[in-house]
Amino acid sequence: MVQDYTKQRTKNCEDLMRPEIRPLLDLSLEEKEEKSKEVIKETFEKFKNVGLGFSGGTDSLVLLHLMLQIKKDVPLIFVNTYHQFQESYDFLDQVEKEWDLKDLRRVKAPENRLEAMKERFGWKTPEFTEICCGYHKIAPMMDAIRKYKFDAFFVGLRGVEHEERAQETFFSPRKDPDHVRVHPLLFWTSQDILDYVKKHNVKVNPLYAKGYTSLGCSHCTDVNPDPNAHERAGRGHVREEIMKRLRDLGYT
Repeated sequence: MVQDYTKQRTKNCEDLMRPEIRPLLDLSLEEKEEKSKEVIKETFEKFKNVGLGFSGGTDSLVLLHLMLQIKKDVPLIFVNTYHQFQESYDFLDQVEKEWDLKDLRRVKAPENRLEAMKERFGWKTPEFTEICCGYHKIAPMMDAIRKYKFDAFFVGLRGVEHEERAQETFFSPRKDPDHVRVHPLLFWTSQDILDYVKKHNVKVNPLYAKGYTSLGCSHCTDVNPDPNAHERAGRGHVREEIMKRLRDLGYT
């Protein structure tokens, strides 16, 4: 059960990380950049059709910034859940223009079913959260991987974010459709991300300046109530508790 939103949770995640991954937490930022680039290069050597999941959040922004230093024309998949903050949509458009992104593909579910799901399953219950996220976010992403026949798919997952993510590997096989999730930032901390965007003068989503530390849909994302709390504070206990169920469906 995920109950801890203090900094101790970060330590708990560190303790769960695989023995070959955990020591990488101690690398300098420059060393982490090079290691992540090695994983990215290895991906292009191993796989033919590669995509990248791009949410506009800072982790995926850093991942994209690193990847563009290696390869410019990788297809990017943005899942429009119908429910992101307007600031996130505006920021996505800004990045697309300023970074001259050539292949940003926006995908979404056939319709917005939020109200119907709320009425049937109750507001923010475990059942509602699983069904809503599964339909509006996970299924469109998996459908895009299937449609574009990606055999590898980059995501900006970091191990210290969540106990379920802590146990990941750089190359993680998935089913239905068959593909490999690639996690070049697996060993980065939240401070590494902040240091990177500062070092490279990368603009980030303006919501972070308003106190958000982890971004999702507007109805399941709140301002982090404590700047000293774990970075996932503000995402709600239900989502954190059912993360394994969500990830079994294909969630990153």
